[in-house]
Amino acid sequence: MKELWAKFDDLASKSENEDVQFMIKAIKLHAEVVSSRLSALEATANTMAMQSAK
Repeated sequence: MKELWAKFDDLASKSENEDVQFMIKAIKLHAEVVSSRLSALEATANTMAMQSAK
């Protein structure tokens, strides 16, 4: 994932247009939040699966 975040940063730094930089940073932030939420959801699902297997 760190490589993906670095690509977002690289794209933003290469753009001369501040609006484009802002959009790239907003997309990166959205991706980070979604990734975090999906990780939490996956952990919850794994916990529930382990509990139901008992």
